[in-house]
Amino acid sequence: MAKAIFEMFDNLANFLEDRGAKPGSCKAYIFGGCALHLHTNARGSSDLDIELEAMDRISPNELVLALDEVFFDDPETGPSSIVFDPNFTPTLAPLHEDYQEDAIWLNWNEEDSPVWVYLVQKVDLAVSKLGRYGDQDIDDIHTLFDHGLSIEEFKYRAEETRKYFPGNLDRLTGNITHVIKAYTK
Repeated sequence: MAKAIFEMFDNLANFLEDRGAKPGSCKAYIFGGCALHLHTNARGSSDLDIELEAMDRISPNELVLALDEVFFDDPETGPSSIVFDPNFTPTLAPLHEDYQEDAIWLNWNEEDSPVWVYLVQKVDLAVSKLGRYGDQDIDDIHTLFDHGLSIEEFKYRAEETRKYFPGNLDRLTGNITHVIKAYTK
């Protein structure tokens, strides 16, 4: 699956190079099930949730076209594919103000590539899942704990994020409390 994710970014890089994009002119931040997979090798996802920073001369519609579906063989499920999710946006999720600065740069390509790919930290991925907080999100958070995320780091980052989250604070506080109680039992 990781190979398919990076093939999709290779396609995007080629598309942007053909249009004269400069190195690092597109920054992509990976979220969702693909980020979980890259951090833990646990569950995957059939859609790629990414935040793309805007670039000069390239419209969002052109970017969607450049991110074509990629097919791969999953060792567990057989023939599979991954697609870009054009509806994903991190703006509705609780996120720490430093999540981009703290993201891990994945040196999957050369520095002169127009696409620089970043993987959000485990803690920021966990905090982002507090927004929707469905059953899959809860499972994903616990998977991140099982793969090295500490409860102390989670509590700190979630409380920091809570200070400036523009959404429903009561719901966010309840979700934070639920995670802490469930994991510290």
